[in-house]
Amino acid sequence: MANGTEDRAVAGADTVGTGEGTAGAAEPDGLLEVVVRRRTPVADGVVSLELARIDGEPLPPFTAGSHVDLHLGPGLVRQYSLCGDPADLSAYRLGILRTADSRGGSLRVHSRVRPGQFLLMSPPKNNFAVDVTATRSVLFAGGIGITPLLAMARQLAAEGAEFEVHHRARDRGRFAFADELTALAGGNRVAWYADDDPETATAFDAEAIVRAAGGGAHVYVCGPRGFMDHVEDAARRAGVPEEAIHEENFANEVDHSGTPFTVVAARSGVKARVESGRTIAETLREQGVAVRTTCETGVCGTCLTRVVEGTPDHRDVFQSPARQRTNRDVALCCSRSRTPILVVDV
Repeated sequence: MANGTEDRAVAGADTVGTGEGTAGAAEPDGLLEVVVRRRTPVADGVVSLELARIDGEPLPPFTAGSHVDLHLGPGLVRQYSLCGDPADLSAYRLGILRTADSRGGSLRVHSRVRPGQFLLMSPPKNNFAVDVTATRSVLFAGGIGITPLLAMARQLAAEGAEFEVHHRARDRGRFAFADELTALAGGNRVAWYADDDPETATAFDAEAIVRAAGGGAHVYVCGPRGFMDHVEDAARRAGVPEEAIHEENFANEVDHSGTPFTVVAARSGVKARVESGRTIAETLREQGVAVRTTCETGVCGTCLTRVVEGTPDHRDVFQSPARQRTNRDVALCCSRSRTPILVVDV
């Protein structure tokens, strides 16, 4: 548990997060009512939140790489990685960076979320699980991308697996959880690279790092899109197969423009034209088809739907490139169609 000064706030009328999800519908079943137990600064612009169940019961089990959907207000749902100890279910821990281009989530957390506040949260989901049977795991973090990798390092250490962590950030003040990571790594390698430090910045060579890890290594990366692309390209050049390259991404700039097409909801018997600038999800909702979404940007997988016929134009970042190439599923909140008609199983 990170140390720091705990902030306190008096609960008021706006301290209850009753967000309705971006679809504007009633809350889905299964959400957890949690209270902010502790709020701790852990780096420049980064706070750690500890969330516990209001009824005091243990939270659902989770594995390293998991994330939750946090409801921060009406229409404001964001995904955050769990960075705490899977063995401690008394509370979940999140690390949240305040970003200059915040769409509302990080700004609200940093300016208004305080201990004692009640929020709604989904149970954990894991699309970024770590393979503890790999000969070696190489973990690359860009900035706040350290959050899921901290939990991975903890799990790998507990399993006695070999791993190494490489954390790159804008400056040394942004290395969140550094002391904790050092303590749990033991004899495993941990390296930090600050962009404002010429010596460490130039020492970061992702391809060389991966090659040194040897055959059979798995690569995990989380951080800004450019950083992840750089690491993944380096891993491919080093000969790492696609199935051994893993990423977690919670940001996606979506372009909704494109040639209009027809979407057919097979189970609902609805056919509709999706115009440029419109999404499949909103088009089907207007026709009375229930489509559940959360992020609206293709990062969470909530609206992933089976494709019956046609070829999607994938614009999500939830699916890996290999999975997208199968064209088995499509993210209805952001993707379009490469064929005149797209039939989906909804």
